[in-house]
Amino acid sequence: MAEFNYKAKDTQGSDHVGSIQSGDIHTAATTLRKKGLVVISVNPKNSAGNTFLSRFLNRVSFSELVIITRQLATMISAGLVLSEAIDILEEQQSNKTLKRALTDISQDIKGGLTLAQALGRHPDIFPRLYINLVKSGESSGKLDTVLLQMAESLEKDREFKAKVKGAMIYPVVVLTMMLVVIVIMMIFVIPKLVTLYDQSTIELPLPTKILIGTSNLFINFWWLGIILIIAAFAGINRWKKTPEGNLFLGKLVLKIPIIGRIIINVTLTNFNRTFGLLTSAGIPLLESIGIVSDLTDNPVFRGALKDAYAGVEKGLPFSSLLVANVFPKIVSQMIRVGEETGKVDEIFFKLADYFESESDHLVKNLTVAIEPIVLVILGIGVAFLVISIILPIYKLTTSF
Repeated sequence: MAEFNYKAKDTQGSDHVGSIQSGDIHTAATTLRKKGLVVISVNPKNSAGNTFLSRFLNRVSFSELVIITRQLATMISAGLVLSEAIDILEEQQSNKTLKRALTDISQDIKGGLTLAQALGRHPDIFPRLYINLVKSGESSGKLDTVLLQMAESLEKDREFKAKVKGAMIYPVVVLTMMLVVIVIMMIFVIPKLVTLYDQSTIELPLPTKILIGTSNLFINFWWLGIILIIAAFAGINRWKKTPEGNLFLGKLVLKIPIIGRIIINVTLTNFNRTFGLLTSAGIPLLESIGIVSDLTDNPVFRGALKDAYAGVEKGLPFSSLLVANVFPKIVSQMIRVGEETGKVDEIFFKLADYFESESDHLVKNLTVAIEPIVLVILGIGVAFLVISIILPIYKLTTSF
């Protein structure tokens, strides 16, 4: 038996707060309802550390969200009742967080809520875009179609993210190992060489003095380095929360060679794919712009979308409001064609495929470019270490 903390109200509206012994959270809630209480919340009585650890270990991954979306779409297309399909998904889950959420969703649907309303009670698992698309599918009677489209889009998004992350693994691993080797050299190797040099009367060359000075900083002032790094991160993070700082850093990131271009193409891929999903589901353009704006991370694109929202609200065409120095001309031109032909959703999906293809090429180019750059940096670092260590030893041996 586990202990649960609960919050509830009685029929007179009075608050009730306490704890209850039960086998699981759902049995606890049922017991409270039988006592005539309206349950507000029931949570396991755990320490903050255990709760955090449990949430971390049982968090719902993007892949799990993709899988249950595909399975739900397939079952609804096959003619299963929605609550029955949710129950089948719940039985298959090993993730405790997702299992509990699906149980709650099933009970809410059986209690009269729509799927979108039930999903909306779990915003930490189901994003706003997901809920809005489900809502649109339910209102149009095409829930199975919307879920299938969403599953395909999420799968493409997952594959795309995997490609980008995979391309960055090599340089990150190499640079991390290089930093580890530098720290070991500075803390353990160089001090032993300093002892040897101190016993001689030779004049140390400049590279060796720089190396010894750096080693002394590592050993004697490591705490200051940590403080400065933490202070720098805290300062940048605080500045980033201001409108000016957020906009400046957003623009700066987009100007980084190759990487900035990749970020732009990734943003445009997500932008177009999301718009394609929303418009094909029948969600009004103005509402779609608001949703995409909230989902866009970069402040440059987010600001441009908010300006476009204001323009569309006044009756202007969306294609004419996409700022040229933010969005490539191909985006506004293609959307204008979609507006004229009435096939805006198809245009958005085509643009998403185009920018995804561009991103793939850029990521491959980045991988090819990074390898020689990393090797050159490693070569320079190794050469500097060898010269700094060998030169004094050579002077020592020739002085005899």
